[in-house]
Amino acid sequence: MWRGLLAAAMLYGYGHSAADGYRPAALDRPLRDFHREINHAAANGRRALIVLDDARAMRYLKVLLVAFD
Repeated sequence: MWRGLLAAAMLYGYGHSAADGYRPAALDRPLRDFHREINHAAANGRRALIVLDDARAMRYLKVLLVAFD
């Protein structure tokens, strides 16, 4: 498991624009696409967690309003 995580982290790092001169030309596009997809998934995950947290807060608010009504 650790080897797979390390490999994914290395692939992600090589996809960054700062590693432009270090990656082989044949792997340039796939590594950049992998980096972009990981960033996109992370941004969408954050938004999903925010929406879920807001929904959970609204549920607690509704329970409190019913309890004190």
